Amino acid sequence: MSAVKRRARPTLAVVAREAGVSIGTASNILGSKAALHSSETVERVLRVARQLGYRPNRIARSLAARRSQTIGIIMEPPHALFTRNEYATAVLDGVVDCFTPHGYHIKIITLRDMNPRTLWAQIDDGTIDGAILIAPLIDSPLLSWHEHTALPCVVVGSALPESLGFYCVDSDSVGMITEVVNWLVDLGHRRIGFVQGPAEQWSARQREYAFRQAMAARGIEVRPEWLACGFYTQEGGRRAAEQLLQVYPPLTALIVSNDPMALGVLEVCRQRGVRVPEQLSVVGFDDIPLAALANPPLTTVRNPIHEIGYHAAQALLEQITSGEVKRGNCLLRGELVIRQSAAPPPLRTG
Repeated sequence: MSAVKRRARPTLAVVAREAGVSIGTASNILGSKAALHSSETVERVLRVARQLGYRPNRIARSLAARRSQTIGIIMEPPHALFTRNEYATAVLDGVVDCFTPHGYHIKIITLRDMNPRTLWAQIDDGTIDGAILIAPLIDSPLLSWHEHTALPCVVVGSALPESLGFYCVDSDSVGMITEVVNWLVDLGHRRIGFVQGPAEQWSARQREYAFRQAMAARGIEVRPEWLACGFYTQEGGRRAAEQLLQVYPPLTALIVSNDPMALGVLEVCRQRGVRVPEQLSVVGFDDIPLAALANPPLTTVRNPIHEIGYHAAQALLEQITSGEVKRGNCLLRGELVIRQSAAPPPLRTG
């Protein structure tokens, strides 16, 4: 990880002068009123603002410190609503536990428009001192964060390429999926299926990669029909189960990329009369509260989501107070929680 001193913030007047426009024009463009001006003028002002690292700061409580004592939590529209996303709310619990003793408020930023011309005005409007991005998508414009704003930022739920310049806090998906594969193989399973998350999420690709690598390391070829996408939702898990239960000879185990999908798999197994774990073992990922209450109780990976949120908040606070940018990936190890949904395979299964 490296540390870089943050440059001083220029004023609106400096941006206007360098862009060759009035202060009013610059204010309009940087304040979500870009439609009032030509595209050429808008692009010129935005380019200058990016180059200078301009950040409006309208409601800072202390002009000397230039701080709002507010942190932004950002999640893209393609994710589920924040209150329906168990991962996001667990992360938020950790963030709140860290920041509340320091007198910070939390602001959930609901992005209205992912158009890069207006996106940054929604985020960097002077109301926050830093931001936590929850699982940005692979093609997200948010990944160009450092080209547009000097706001400190930490990513959770995605281990991004270090070339993008973020500090990321996530679970050790590769390590934990590898542990699950080895555990199932040691139980005697060879025909192991995998329920994938959505292809546009970093975590989904990393978990699938880990599955394939771990199976290959144990000398097991993964056939294409052993994989199905569940989109990180319970309904997606149901659809994936309908597909994977058609495989012949039957699979003896399924590794599912998150618990909501695993609950969908268990539901279809009950409907189809497939006994878990006597005929099919099912292992999830995250250990959400419903996992222990499932029928049968779900074997899963306990993802340290609260700790991920807390550590991310600590890292963001360090950047805000020190003025130094953190980079790199911090991966927190989870725990395999063995319950009643997994067991050795049935005899003579091929």
